[in-house]
Amino acid sequence: MSTVKKSARILETKNGEDANAFWRSTAKRILVQLFESGIAPGLAEQEVGTLLHAVLGDIAARSAATRATNDC
Repeated sequence: MSTVKKSARILETKNGEDANAFWRSTAKRILVQLFESGIAPGLAEQEVGTLLHAVLGDIAARSAATRATNDC
């Protein structure tokens, strides 16, 4: 399972501060991995931002699909 899908599924089970804490921990872990790989800090932060948008997009798409299925 991809990082996007895995993170999205975990975030869907959390609310409020639990969701925030999960995302901060995930972002920090990924940033550290990117820094250790030699990625420049600014680029690493952009990558984590891109990941967040992908995760939120995945959640939104799954939510829309669920609503569409339930409306039938």
